[in-house]
Amino acid sequence: MMKIGIDIDGVLTDEQRYILDYGSAFFTKRNIPYKIHDDIYDSKEIFEVSEEDYDAFWKEHIFDYSENISIRPFARDIIKKLVEENHEIYIITSRSYTTYENEYRLKMQSVVKEWLKRNEIKYNDIIFSRKKDKICKELNIDAMIEDKPENVAKISKNRPVICYNEGYNKKYTGENIYRAYSWYDIYNKIKEIENKIVIFDWGGVIESQKEGEYNIFTSDIDIMKRLNVDVNKIDVIEEYTNCNNDENGICISCQSKKEECEAWFERVKKKFNLQCDLKEFAKVYDEERGKVVYYKDVIEIAKKLKKYCKIGILSNLMFLDKERLNKQVELKDFDYVWLSFELNCKKPDNKIYEMVEKECKIKPSNILFIDDSKENIDVAKSRGWNTCLASGYELDKIKDSIDKFLNCK
Repeated sequence: MMKIGIDIDGVLTDEQRYILDYGSAFFTKRNIPYKIHDDIYDSKEIFEVSEEDYDAFWKEHIFDYSENISIRPFARDIIKKLVEENHEIYIITSRSYTTYENEYRLKMQSVVKEWLKRNEIKYNDIIFSRKKDKICKELNIDAMIEDKPENVAKISKNRPVICYNEGYNKKYTGENIYRAYSWYDIYNKIKEIENKIVIFDWGGVIESQKEGEYNIFTSDIDIMKRLNVDVNKIDVIEEYTNCNNDENGICISCQSKKEECEAWFERVKKKFNLQCDLKEFAKVYDEERGKVVYYKDVIEIAKKLKKYCKIGILSNLMFLDKERLNKQVELKDFDYVWLSFELNCKKPDNKIYEMVEKECKIKPSNILFIDDSKENIDVAKSRGWNTCLASGYELDKIKDSIDKFLNCK
């Protein structure tokens, strides 16, 4: 759900077209020389007329414009669709007379509200203000639809702005500025801004690493016990880790593709004097890993998110793990699955986070990453990701971070 701010003049209406049509007629009938510049916002400068002539034009036409101007094609339909998708709509306008203490202020505000009603525009609130950047901040607007260059520049410093394309605002560009050419294009830009993803780690978040539960460490011990009854707990924990590391102490097992895994297995086999081949080892590995507690509540939360955002898994795992994961959670239900052995790269290497951003094409501020490792979280945070440092049994913490990320609270 998003809070969407919508300007009226130039966004819901084609104000520029009205000004050019009725302005040229007004000045021609009064023999007032003018020159048209369609790349300028201010009406007086558009026609190169005096301020007195400009004021006379608007004084004669402002209420005709306000009461009778047509709504842009599809604006009503798109706003209705956004409301049905549970977005909140805030009309934020600085229409002439509405923001000044004068005899026309309340009349014009009433005209605006009546025009919106007549055109069946649904909204949560309407705010009359010239300080739109301040209003957007106060209301925590997620995206503002605007055409005035000054407002586009100010508001986009802190939040996305969908700039309705006109000649007078073409030069305004930036990371937070999304240019739109129609109301259906506005809808697509909102979807682009709204596009978010929640990414879950596996070990520790979905699969238990908690002491007192049957976790991946106890499963390692049982794997070795089944294959060599003489090993003890300390040997397994220390030596299994050593087998996974290269000469620089870097874990290689979760970066090894299937065809590279035989060399890793030979190291394990030699260290623990295993009397089995890789196929038998894989069978025992799969059976014991399958006993590890995994947090079904976290999976249920993830799958319920599908209607609101994309979901993904980012984990340091080896090729022996993937089939088990698929049995437990059905990986096809996730939009993205990034496993270190397939990427030949692992957390917290900055490269793996770059790969995630490149593939999903979602900007960092629209990513929430849930992991139980502070080291992994810190790298994600440095890239601008939203993060939650939590284990799978900290369900309330995970829920709160997701609710905050999706603006559900």
